[in-house]
Amino acid sequence: MSRSASYAIALYLSVPLAINSPAIAQNAPTITAEDALAQAEEAYGPPAPEKECAPQQGDEIVVCAEEEQDQSQFRVKSSSELEPESEEALDDGTPRAPDVAGPGIFTGPATVGGLCIPGLQKCPPPPALIIDVTALPQAPEGSDADKIAKGEMPGR
Repeated sequence: MSRSASYAIALYLSVPLAINSPAIAQNAPTITAEDALAQAEEAYGPPAPEKECAPQQGDEIVVCAEEEQDQSQFRVKSSSELEPESEEALDDGTPRAPDVAGPGIFTGPATVGGLCIPGLQKCPPPPALIIDVTALPQAPEGSDADKIAKGEMPGR
């Protein structure tokens, strides 16, 4: 089928619809603004009130209440729920052992303490000389050292 034939068939079928459109619109039911508002309120308005409580009989007291709804969806999580190991979560009055691997304490891999390999790591300087002065012999009597120790001769 050619393109022009397709256009001709489409035009032939649409002409009766265009002619009858005003007639169809005149037969449509009319609706007032009040009816439209009432329908909109019914569709989008608040829900109807729930049933009333049972009527009171005699001297009895009737207590009615709505069923408790689950409010957990509206609650904000506390810091202890968001981070259970946080300081705020653990501050509940229960004594706990201190964390010896906590802040400020080295928690990395184990290292060898006294091993120094020059070139691979920075080695500490050699230790200062330690001299045990109690192991030194006493100064001979009458020597300059003996006189300085007794305060008879000023030091140089």
